[in-house]
Amino acid sequence: MKAVLVVDDNTAVRMVLSDFLTMAYPNARVLQAENGADGLTLAHEEHPDIVLMDAEMPILDGFAAAKKLREDDDTKSIPIIAISSGASNNELVTGLRGIADDSLPKPFTADQLLQTVSGVLSKRAIVLH
Repeated sequence: MKAVLVVDDNTAVRMVLSDFLTMAYPNARVLQAENGADGLTLAHEEHPDIVLMDAEMPILDGFAAAKKLREDDDTKSIPIIAISSGASNNELVTGLRGIADDSLPKPFTADQLLQTVSGVLSKRAIVLH
């Protein structure tokens, strides 16, 4: 079964993203983590097809979590979309955007979310339907 992992410390953002993704990809499981450490654990356990990662989070920020995903042979090929409302001069935001496959600045529309996810998945020839 296909899976999408949403990693964001804001519960409302996680829920909205999960709802949009569930409607767009009804056959995929949408997993959620509230910080980078939990996101890493889920990524290793569940091997999602794509990760949507916020930059600024407690315990382990998104940039550090994404770096760890990229350094591990088991997770380095998982596409990452950086989702963040942080300023472009913020090191965490800039760093995450630099190693992600694409980025989606907050706030964004459902259409922008789904176009970005679809674009990244199609570049990797991943099908979630």
